[in-house]
Amino acid sequence: MGCSAADTTDTTEMTMNSDTLSPRRQQTRSTLVKAGISVFAVRGIDGASIEEICEAGGLTRGAFYSNFSSRDDLVLAIIEMQTSESLDRLDRTIRRWTQQLTDTTGVPEIKALMTTFIDDVFNEKKQTVAETITEQEIELYCLRVPHLHARYVELNASQLDRLEALVTTALDVAGGTTKQPIADFLTVIISVFNRIALTAAAGKAMDEPVDIDPSLIVDVLMHLIDFSPCEAD
Repeated sequence: MGCSAADTTDTTEMTMNSDTLSPRRQQTRSTLVKAGISVFAVRGIDGASIEEICEAGGLTRGAFYSNFSSRDDLVLAIIEMQTSESLDRLDRTIRRWTQQLTDTTGVPEIKALMTTFIDDVFNEKKQTVAETITEQEIELYCLRVPHLHARYVELNASQLDRLEALVTTALDVAGGTTKQPIADFLTVIISVFNRIALTAAAGKAMDEPVDIDPSLIVDVLMHLIDFSPCEAD
């Protein structure tokens, strides 16, 4: 299905600050985001129409255009909402584990500690198959749409800055340091996670949760992080 004129709108200043929206408006946007994820996962972004998204969310075209100027605007909102929620969960997990480690006597075994931590991160809220597929669909779609890719890169850079700060905090708590620059470290871990998630999602219904085995990611982390005690000055 071809894109309508609205789908080519400049996305530079599209997204709204959800903090300024009424609870009802926030709920409508959240419903449209969830509907977009479900439709994009099945139809792809290029194949999805505004009508299908509205139908999936039980809303009207008027409700859609009151919140998003185009389908591409919705794509950006999905990126922002999913990434922000994921980082908020990671932040909560790190805070919880920081307190646990502070209260723990003795030195825990590193690999066991990391396995439990990663499992905790994954299980706080499991992604659905639809969410996993849509994340990959959005990345590919943005690569094909030059005006959208610039905004995608900008959003990713902002979120990566926050992720870097969170990971640095977690490493400090665990007494580890990366063996390469933190940006390279994150690139490897994100790539491994995406591949594992897609493999785990294969053959499942769209609304099923994706169960991710933490063992492979932990093995990769053990090769990329140095937990050697610091030498005294």
